[in-house]
This record gives sequence, structure tokens and C-alpha cells, in this order.
Amino acid sequence: MECEMPNINLDALIPREDFEIIEGNTRASSFNQNVGVKDLEIGEFFYAGLRKPDFQRETSDWSDDQLCEFIQSFIDGDLIPAVILWNSGHYRVI
Repeated sequence: MECEMPNINLDALIPREDFEIIEGNTRASSFNQNVGVKDLEIGEFFYAGLRKPDFQRETSDWSDDQLCEFIQSFIDGDLIPAVILWNSGHYRVI
């Protein structure tokens, strides 16, 4: 007998944050313009700043098959992840 897994909530993996736009906060940044996948790993510089913006749709209702397909697409090189660098005035957020 096959055991049915509950749906998976990927939102729990990355904290959410409201990104407030502060007027006049348009100064040029000397921030590194190149970020590699290694920079997003636990213990690396960007990891602590990872946030999912409130305007991003939820990923809280994925089945185990959908999650496996998502991971497989990453392994196969079919997935092109996107990371947005956002300077909120207080934090530089990914």
C-alpha cells in the first residue's frame, strides 16, 4: 500500500518580507554585481539575507510528485533560477 504524502509548503524554507520603497534611496552601490550559486549556501554571505517578497505567489500546495519534478528539472539543468537583489535601505535582500 502506497503512503500518500501531505502537500509540501516550500514557503517555510525562505522567510517572507515586505520590501518597502524608500524615496531618495537611489544611490549607486559598490555592491558585488556577480553572485554565484555557492554564495547562496548555508553559512555564506548571502544566505542570511534570503527573503521571499510578499508579492511573490505562495508555494504552499505542492505534491510530493511536483516537488520531485521540480528538483529533477534543476538536476537536469532545465531550471533557470532567478535571484533579485533588492536594497531596502536597511538590508540588501535577495
